[in-house]
Amino acid sequence: MNRRTVFAITSAAAILPYAGLALAQTPAAADDGKQPILLAGNFSLLASQIAVERASSDAVRTFAALEASEQQAIAAAFGSAPGNQVAANHAATIEALRAMQAGEEFDQMYVDSQITAHEQVRALHAAYATDGSDPMAKGASMIAVPAIDSHLAMLRMIRG
Repeated sequence: MNRRTVFAITSAAAILPYAGLALAQTPAAADDGKQPILLAGNFSLLASQIAVERASSDAVRTFAALEASEQQAIAAAFGSAPGNQVAANHAATIEALRAMQAGEEFDQMYVDSQITAHEQVRALHAAYATDGSDPMAKGASMIAVPAIDSHLAMLRMIRG
């Protein structure tokens, strides 16, 4: 990984938690359209918390820390708090990550699972940004779409 990639990841990690604080100031209304986004966020948060501890690559650990911070901010913007509930397919991935030892295989599984999850949640955020009923969450989704695009680029660079 080159210095620019590491710089970009670290810069985003430093700035994004403060952006999330601005989004989290107003409580959000209840909305069924938020649930799939929150479940996907829980997955990314839980997987990233494991990766912060187990990743062998500095780039993977840095990305995982960034992702964990962002998912906490998104949950707050959606009027929620991160939780342990995830979709069934994500639960299996979380258990597999927990069972793995640190190393390249762990890093690859984490990165691959995050690419898949980011592609899926991007579509959810794009839909909510257009059709969502909660203005705070809708704004967060509008911001999330380009952020997810940058995450996908980072993840693909890390994967090589």
